[in-house]
Formats: sequence, C-alpha cells, structure tokens
Amino acid sequence: MTITHLARRPIVTAAFAAVLGLGIGGLSGCASLLNDDTQELTVRVMCSGKAVQAYCRAENTKGSWTFNAPGKVVVAGDNRGIAITCKTQFSQPLTVKAPALPSWEMAGNILTGGLIGGAIDLYNNKGLRYPENIDISHSLCK
Repeated sequence: MTITHLARRPIVTAAFAAVLGLGIGGLSGCASLLNDDTQELTVRVMCSGKAVQAYCRAENTKGSWTFNAPGKVVVAGDNRGIAITCKTQFSQPLTVKAPALPSWEMAGNILTGGLIGGAIDLYNNKGLRYPENIDISHSLCK
C-alpha cells in the first residue's frame, strides 16, 4: 500500500504545478481582459479656483475628440500621452499633456510574475491609463 501511495505523489505534484501555472498564466494579461479600449476623462478649465466654460479638443495617436469643459470625454486608450487643448471665451488656446500611467491591473500582472502579460497589456494599449480627472489651471487667472 505504501508503494502505491508513493507512485501517486509525483502525479499529484505535477497536477498541482500545472494548475498553479495555469492560474498564474491566466492572471497574465489581466489588464487586457479587464480594461476597455476606451477611457472616460473629466476635464475642467480652472480660473481663480472656479471651473469656466471652454471648448476643448483631446488628441492622441488613436484619434481626436472635441467636447465642452467642464465635462467628460471618452477617448481611445494609448500608451503615449494625450494632449488637451482648451479655449475659453477670453483667452488664447491652452494645451496641456497628460501622461499615460500604469494601471493597477498591469501592476498586478507584474507582481504575479506575468511579465509576458504586462508586455501584452502594453502592446494592446490597455496597460496604461490616463488620469481620470484633469484640471487645467489657466495661467492668466491667478
């Protein structure tokens, strides 16, 4: 009976290793599975601590979107930064750039050993996200 028990142990160990490997592999690419291709941003143009009306355009390598601020805009995800240009009634256009930052899902991929999954997230433009709230302080309003 002891011989039979010892013969099964390598099979159980191999099965456990396979399940563990599939679990870690399944977590790799998590941002690619959980994040959308688009992201909603809230943009405000601030003047003396108050939000003012502005006509804006957001642009990255995936496209450009026009909207009114304060307001929301849905943009396509990209690994590069996004440029937002806003013009108020009384000012020249003002352009700011927001960087694409690592998402929590991508950080989870890297922590769980999913370096390949992290690379897939970057390739699919889903590993990095823009800040959700962007306040633009106009330099002429202090």
